[in-house]
Amino acid sequence: MKNRILKSLLTVALFVTMQQESFAGFPIGSGRWLLVPTYTHYTADGYWKPDGTSTNFDNNGQFQSDYFGLYGGYGIDRDWDLVFNLPYVTNTYSTNGVQTEQLSAMGDAKIGLTYFLNHYDYTKHLSVTGSLIIPLYDNLQTQLLPGLGSVGIEAKIGFAGTNTKSMKNVYYDLEGGFRNYFSSTGPFVFFANATVGVPLGEDWKISGTLNYVSSSSGGTNVSTSAIYNPYINKDYSYLRGSLALGRRLDRNISLYASIFRDFNGTNIGQGQGFSVFAVIKF
Repeated sequence: MKNRILKSLLTVALFVTMQQESFAGFPIGSGRWLLVPTYTHYTADGYWKPDGTSTNFDNNGQFQSDYFGLYGGYGIDRDWDLVFNLPYVTNTYSTNGVQTEQLSAMGDAKIGLTYFLNHYDYTKHLSVTGSLIIPLYDNLQTQLLPGLGSVGIEAKIGFAGTNTKSMKNVYYDLEGGFRNYFSSTGPFVFFANATVGVPLGEDWKISGTLNYVSSSSGGTNVSTSAIYNPYINKDYSYLRGSLALGRRLDRNISLYASIFRDFNGTNIGQGQGFSVFAVIKF
């Protein structure tokens, strides 16, 4: 049971560090910057078993993750964007209301390039992105690692746009892709995201997002008590939904708040949380 709990917690921690990246579907613009500072709070009191049923952690266990991230990009020209993500994570686990373990560390950074294959009528954009994943930590003496501890790559294709006729100004951002890590057991991760947003007047907008992830490993996960070789789950899946409300302060700055919840999964924490973030262009 203890090993199963650790699998669930570490998978949650990894997911939280990678969730705030649905801002690259639209071109930034030549010579312009995009910055998205984000805070995300996540709690889980239980986990999804391998068969998809859920249960609580033993001894009133609770996992909590606080994520501080900076997603950004620079428009190299009309068709190329440089994108990056820098995460900082605090993970804690408690039993019966007493904290038993804590980790605060940088997570898995990403840097990559987005190329826009086409701009349909300047309102719809087809893009491909390739990124390098770089862990910013080493030899952490804890089981609550902020990532997989391995260099990897990510590739994804996206289609984003807005309507100008029917359902005017409704916008959408669809993407799918994979991550592959260069350790002996991978994992190989497939992901798909879908966002639809609706304006509420001139300055307000509301959006909904569905995220699906499936991860598989080429090896066998083995639990160990060796402090420099902690157990990390690499075989899991989940479906998560979120709802966000945003307000534009001016033509360059917008503020957002969102809530999210896990709908189902396997080998992963079952929880919910919220995010606050700003979208800044200059």
